[in-house]
Amino acid sequence: MAKSNDYQVTQLPPKTVIGDKVKIKITQEVYAAEMRDCTTHLHGRVTMEQSNTPLTTQTLKLKLHNFWSGLGEWSVTPLGRGCFEFTFNSVDDMRKVLALGVINVKPRIIRFFCWSQDLNA
Repeated sequence: MAKSNDYQVTQLPPKTVIGDKVKIKITQEVYAAEMRDCTTHLHGRVTMEQSNTPLTTQTLKLKLHNFWSGLGEWSVTPLGRGCFEFTFNSVDDMRKVLALGVINVKPRIIRFFCWSQDLNA
């Protein structure tokens, strides 16, 4: 069964290969919409010692629920190699999490960062 975020190659924009680079043209409208979506997203990196077992997405969400009990709805998506994307319903919730800085989810810590160029918007 396909997930809602699974895409077929035919759904992707056409690509242009120039030398060893691949370029994909998107419209300004699509670019602006994706940039708006990014205003409520953070990325986090879980650091741990080699002896620690990897943290599952479900376990991470349960641990963070205690820290973020006052926030609205949020979700987490694994990106691989200890990196996760966090999506919030509001910019204010995202800013609250970013302001916390590092969170200690023993025996691991999570550092957050965002790609948004302007958090004051």
